[in-house]
Amino acid sequence: MVSAQGLALAAAAAGAAMMAWSVAARRLDVHERGELRLPWLAAGTLAASAVVLAMGWRAAQGAPGLFGSRLGHLALALAGILLLACVGAAWLHSRRNDVPAASLSAWRRGVAIAMAALALLVWVLAMSVWRQPAETLALVEWPFAWRYEPDLPVSPHTWNRLWLALAQSAVALALFVSVLFVRRWRLPLLAASAALAAATSWPHPRMMLTEAHATTYQRSPLVFSDANVLQGGRLYRQHCASCHGSTADGRGPRAASLTVWPSVLGPALFENRLEGELYWRLTQDGRTGAAAQSHEIHAGLRPDEAWRVLDYLRLLAYGASGGAGMPAVPAPVVDLACRDGRATRLNGLRGLPLRIVAHVQGAADEPQDPRLLTVALTRGRADDVSADCVATDATAWDAFALAAGVSPDSLAGAQFMVDRKGWLRARRLPGTTPAWTSADNVCGPSGRMENTSARGLGNLLLAMDRAPVAMADLRRDR
Repeated sequence: MVSAQGLALAAAAAGAAMMAWSVAARRLDVHERGELRLPWLAAGTLAASAVVLAMGWRAAQGAPGLFGSRLGHLALALAGILLLACVGAAWLHSRRNDVPAASLSAWRRGVAIAMAALALLVWVLAMSVWRQPAETLALVEWPFAWRYEPDLPVSPHTWNRLWLALAQSAVALALFVSVLFVRRWRLPLLAASAALAAATSWPHPRMMLTEAHATTYQRSPLVFSDANVLQGGRLYRQHCASCHGSTADGRGPRAASLTVWPSVLGPALFENRLEGELYWRLTQDGRTGAAAQSHEIHAGLRPDEAWRVLDYLRLLAYGASGGAGMPAVPAPVVDLACRDGRATRLNGLRGLPLRIVAHVQGAADEPQDPRLLTVALTRGRADDVSADCVATDATAWDAFALAAGVSPDSLAGAQFMVDRKGWLRARRLPGTTPAWTSADNVCGPSGRMENTSARGLGNLLLAMDRAPVAMADLRRDR
């Protein structure tokens, strides 16, 4: 993926090229009636604008980052400046025959100074991009009231209206730009452009877009750790459980007394919903009527507390469903003690497949497998545990009990498979069939793998690598 540094380098290169042109402008050949050759500059700046915009799209990870993050705004500013330089160079070329021979030298100096100032501005913005911290991508504020949703059904008639409107707008824009370069028919062209733009019929946004909010594409700035998840659980019980129930089933003690029955905060809550949308619904202000009565207690949550509650509900939902119908859930980051000292936290083992085992006191240890690392959860001392790494804290045990959907006292014997990027991919619960189960079917038919021998485990590892989680989660790697 293109980084912010790559985008800055591309912009700096464009600025350097423009600076070089401004220095060389004094030495350009003078042709008949003061003609200066500028089309190559227009083409170059247009290409640079397209490159910067494409790199900004990739560095900001799509439209949300491009339009909603600081890095994306700088990329748009760079692309816009270069595009204006392209239009300006083309306009200067169209006016090349209007420059009197006596004023040619002064005109050339003015163009050189303007291009030097423009190049300096590009350099300043490029250095601003270079100095952007990674956190700027995690704090995205969507500036529009609508957003595109791939799963929203759109009729062919709506698509046809959109393509026709885009074509009409393109023709209107071409007519408007041509007014800058032609000597005759300016008023008719301008009138035709305005008439075509006014006659363009755009489909209503709700026919092909869904409503959005400023926080729609935001992601939590907090690490998905055992401590944060369990703190979210305590906040949920304090602020939410009286209405939504201790298990988020919508059956709290106050539920029957409310005008609107509280919603179920289970796996369906996360299906096809963005993290920032859920955050907005949890923290929005200005509620009135029945909705306010059913959610009034949420007003006491600070932003960081709201993110913790959402992380708790996300792991709780994974425990209840195994992740079926939900976006991918990362393994909670826990403190570790590794035999070779390779890591002190679970996210330090990224790049390696992991098997996380809830150790059973007095039982034989799981056989070591050279294809993965074994992490043992012990809830205490680990002198007699044979594993690559050990998590002894009770918080780690309790967090994975949530992921298993069982009480902490029933977790012993449970196992989890974590892929190279840190996502929970499969689990095997105690007291059930020995099958590994996975919501994304990496385990085979119906997401189950009955064979728990080395061959079965090998197939599971291969399946996780063949079907990686495509979803990006920037904050989880810290």
